[in-house]
Amino acid sequence: MKDAYGRRALLLQLGDVLKMLDYIKAHSHDAQTVGDLIRHHEALAGIALLDSVAQTMTVSELEYRALHAFCRWPQLLLDEPLDHGALATPVREGLFDDNPYGWESWTESLANVVPWLATAAAVPV
Repeated sequence: MKDAYGRRALLLQLGDVLKMLDYIKAHSHDAQTVGDLIRHHEALAGIALLDSVAQTMTVSELEYRALHAFCRWPQLLLDEPLDHGALATPVREGLFDDNPYGWESWTESLANVVPWLATAAAVPV
């Protein structure tokens, strides 16, 4: 299977997203926005995706958008060949549509193992 290290990195990223969403569901009763969430819950500090999305996004919007953006990843990561656009585009559109700097920040955090991620998403016109 080609791209084994990239697939592994993306699978780990998916695991981090799922752990983040699980933690948010269990502990975010007092947080309205992503910024509030990060300030009130040290356990979420340093999660690249959470640090990169708009800090003004509501927690419920983050949950919905993240689930939608990553729901196809398990199957896509098993497909051969790896469809870079199908992996990247829903994340860019769902979580970073109005936040190109956030997209750059998140993809940069994965650039060592998934160098194609930043350019794989269809750029909105």
